[in-house]
Amino acid sequence: MKGTCKPVWALALIVCVATFFAPGGVAAQSEVVKIGYNAPLSGPAAAWGLPGLEGVGIWLEEVNGAGGIKAGDKTYQVEIVKFDNEGDAGKALLGARKLILEDKVVAMLMLGGAESAVVQPFVTKEKIITFVLIASDIAKDRPYLMDVTDNFPVYHLLHTEYIGEAYPKAKKAAILSQDGEIGVAAIAWSEAGFDAAGIEVVYSKPFGMDTTDFAPIVTAALATKPDILSMGASYPEFQALILEQAYTQGWKGIITSACWDFKAITAKVPVEWMQGAVSGFPDFDDPKLSKTQNEFYAKWQAKYPDHGFSEIVWEYMGGLEVWKFGVEKAASIESEKVFEALKASESVPHAFGPGVWWGKEVFGVDNLLVPNWPITEIRSGKPAIVAQKSLADWLAKPGNKDILFKCLAKWKLK
Repeated sequence: MKGTCKPVWALALIVCVATFFAPGGVAAQSEVVKIGYNAPLSGPAAAWGLPGLEGVGIWLEEVNGAGGIKAGDKTYQVEIVKFDNEGDAGKALLGARKLILEDKVVAMLMLGGAESAVVQPFVTKEKIITFVLIASDIAKDRPYLMDVTDNFPVYHLLHTEYIGEAYPKAKKAAILSQDGEIGVAAIAWSEAGFDAAGIEVVYSKPFGMDTTDFAPIVTAALATKPDILSMGASYPEFQALILEQAYTQGWKGIITSACWDFKAITAKVPVEWMQGAVSGFPDFDDPKLSKTQNEFYAKWQAKYPDHGFSEIVWEYMGGLEVWKFGVEKAASIESEKVFEALKASESVPHAFGPGVWWGKEVFGVDNLLVPNWPITEIRSGKPAIVAQKSLADWLAKPGNKDILFKCLAKWKLK
């Protein structure tokens, strides 16, 4: 439920990062480069912003501890300047103006969604590269906006394809997601994925952003007798409440979502009830990931032993990794030069393998970095990689593009 109180771990983290990221916390160097962190650190979307500071902090320790970033003949220590936009578009614009005009950041990390429409005209004017976690924010009139980590909502096509293959008896799906840019995008892309997989969508009515009682909404969805319950891109605080109702009302079936706040969910429902739930983000100790990802997870777990891992821990840090790659390629920290170096690269490193640029045929510009995407199921209380899926393969199947464009048009997204 919405409220102003933050959990103890969140308050402790804010105090920690406020100290660590402050100018006095950066080692004395002749050159410092600043990156803006304009994300929700409080409010209902805080779990899509606050945990990212954990991964960013580990990245800073490693990069700055190793001497900084090399750009041509200069070396820079990296400083993160954070702004809590509370998931509010107007506040995100205030944050962007402060970070760019006052703090002189050369790049910005954001969640995205409704904020992008408000922030991007200013960011475009200032020519500041911005990394978001929402691919559907990408547009021709937002040339410096890029999604280099999350691939949301594109990966819904792949989650649903996997469900159709792994669970051929599942024929009906209900989608529950909030009535906002992020929630509606998840519904549209999920509908396309289910349709292509031969699965009927029997419920997909968005719920209000101010919803606190999910009993009637879940009751209405379950009345359609779904075999699959998709939470689309429900905010983390909504997920636990939705699934608590589904469990209480005795529903059993396949659960899927863009991502999990798994610790919050299993405080409401038994871990065993979530067995087999499908998503696309493994914990980074998964043996099918690289040694680098496994080592990052070990460092994170040692530093935050009481926290649940989510993809957010990695994703903002993943944006910094791509930015660093671009800086080294460009031999410069200048935003335009870094952007050009990234777009000139045929392949860019991604946590899930080499990524290629895509998006023009849907978003108008190839600013989405796409790797082969992992599919996970909850196994023994943890997400584990069970398959990998290719967007290029999905798009190449006869009829799939037509289905996608039809669903995007239905929800006025294309």
